[in-house]
Amino acid sequence: MFDELIATVAQRHGFRADDYTAVWDGLEFDPKRDPHELAITINDGRHISITISGTSLGNPWRPLRDIEAAFRELQRRTLVRGE
Repeated sequence: MFDELIATVAQRHGFRADDYTAVWDGLEFDPKRDPHELAITINDGRHISITISGTSLGNPWRPLRDIEAAFRELQRRTLVRGE
C-alpha cells in the first residue's frame, strides 16, 4: 500500500518509477520498529531520509505530508541543478 502511495506522490512531482528508489528501514522493514526511516534516492545519487512514526503507518494519510515534502525537496534540487 505504501509503495503505491509513494509512487503516486513521486509522479505528482515529476518522478517516474525508474527515477528513484524508496527503501524502508535500511532494506529490512520491521513492523515493531518505531520510528521508521524512509530513504528516497534519485538515480543521480541525491537522497533524502524522513522519519515516520509507527503509529502514523496505521493511517496512510498521516505520512503523506512527510512524503510530499521529501519529493518536493528533491524536485526543488532538480530544478536548481537543471538551470
